[in-house]
Amino acid sequence: MAMQEGLAAKADLRLLRDRRAANRTAVWLGMFVGTYSLLAGILFPELYLENFKAFLLDFLPTALLICFIGLLGTGILRRPASPLSYLAEIMAARGLGAIAVAFGTTVGVAAFWTFKYHIPDIVPFYADPLLANLDATLHFGDPWRLLHAIIPAGAMPMLVIIYFPVWLFLYFAAITSAALCSEPLRTRYMFAFAVTTIGLGTVMAALLASVGPIFYDAFFGGDRFADLRAALGQSDAARPVLAIADRLYSAHMHGAKDVFVGISAMPSIHVAMATLNALFFSQLNRRLGYIAWGFAALTLLCSVYFGWHYAVDGYVSILAVALIWRITGHLCGGGDNV
Repeated sequence: MAMQEGLAAKADLRLLRDRRAANRTAVWLGMFVGTYSLLAGILFPELYLENFKAFLLDFLPTALLICFIGLLGTGILRRPASPLSYLAEIMAARGLGAIAVAFGTTVGVAAFWTFKYHIPDIVPFYADPLLANLDATLHFGDPWRLLHAIIPAGAMPMLVIIYFPVWLFLYFAAITSAALCSEPLRTRYMFAFAVTTIGLGTVMAALLASVGPIFYDAFFGGDRFADLRAALGQSDAARPVLAIADRLYSAHMHGAKDVFVGISAMPSIHVAMATLNALFFSQLNRRLGYIAWGFAALTLLCSVYFGWHYAVDGYVSILAVALIWRITGHLCGGGDNV
């Protein structure tokens, strides 16, 4: 009995230390995101405000709806007689933290899209020839050709759904899940999310300024990836992919400071976020983690298949996010539980 009480006391002490570490880290997180967002607002006020309003009005309601549906479903499973009371208890216990996450995500993502648009103003696109050659060397040919040879064109509709709406759904699902988690996991995820967005999506994206295979010929001349565009053009399912690419290219060429526009390939934020979510969901549930890792692999495949990224963009993202997750674990407590 005494031994059990001692173990319980140690566990409680460790949990207390982890929560204190998470609280300290949450303060630094707020300062980190606040500085990043303030800088975007000062340097590019009009575009930042447009991105902020667009995310607030168009995307945040989606996240709130996912949150409500998820909580209601959990309440039905855990407390079928009174699911709404379960929802109310969760919001009473963690609602303020969830609101802070929603606000921080809104101002931070608006800053991310603002900086992304202006990357070529800071560092002109230059890295594509190096990345394309590295890709071809590592894979004994362009990876997109290998994937198109293996995966039939009939699979394209499913891949489009995976890469766009399903990815976006899981993006918000992970944020809302983290917002309602207890500490230290909530702060760990949000800190890793912020470092991934800012460190990879802004800083590294500027240092390795690149456009990706789908834009390669338009920016660097020649017809190196003409076959890629032709392959995508053979399927009606790829029309959204080409339409988005044309919108981004048009905005770049005409200087149209529209919301959610900007071109950047290395590293892949699509793959980075899928990897981060796989690490996060693995903490919540092992089976859920397996599914999330499978989705991360599909995200990497789709990013190359559609020509948005070189394969090395995804490889770098996976390695970087794994390191970020490890470091934020030590900062927030529970760093060994990856």
